[in-house]
Amino acid sequence: AVPFLVAFLVLTIVGERLELSRMRGPTQPARVALLAAIALFSCGVAATLVDRELGVRLAGAGMLAQALWLAHHDVARRTIHMTGVTRYMAVALLAGYCWLAVAGVLWLHYGTLLGAGPAYDAELHALFLGFVFSMVFAHAPVIVPAVLGVSLPYRRAMYAPLVLLHVGLVLRILGDLAEDVTAWRWGGVLDEAAILGFLAVAIAAAAGARRRPTRGRSRST
Repeated sequence: AVPFLVAFLVLTIVGERLELSRMRGPTQPARVALLAAIALFSCGVAATLVDRELGVRLAGAGMLAQALWLAHHDVARRTIHMTGVTRYMAVALLAGYCWLAVAGVLWLHYGTLLGAGPAYDAELHALFLGFVFSMVFAHAPVIVPAVLGVSLPYRRAMYAPLVLLHVGLVLRILGDLAEDVTAWRWGGVLDEAAILGFLAVAIAAAAGARRRPTRGRSRST
């Protein structure tokens, strides 16, 4: 089931970024290259039902190809030179693409998802924490107001949990690859702290945004 869950998340996010990449006007060969990467990934996911090792390796190659395409064609390459929330989102997006590439390399190298052990831990966390949570952190200032109707203004403090997430994940992956339990545990603790820290920053920013208009109205009155 894991490859299909991964496919749902990866293809949803890549599709959303493809919509935004149209602002840069990708050429026809570039669009064909992305479709080829998506087709390779999708074929790999489907092939896991027949030949797990072959399917995982094909899916890994497709993930790596999509990550390289996004890193080159995504609008984040341009917006990272801006300021404020625009740069923050670009940093989180590009970091997420790096982890998608790492996950692709791990799937290619190990060629299996056995459901246990350090290799399995690295393969999944590089994707679910490194890629997916980077996308969550990046899009939260836009998605939260649109979905929940709650203002979530950008705060520089948002960088702290973002950096902590990636530092913890590097430590965790290195612990997996070296079979170092101590590094693996500390990486997990830092990643948990990063997620809780982001929630705390987001709640504080949203609460501050709700108080500010009230104060303005009372002064005006």
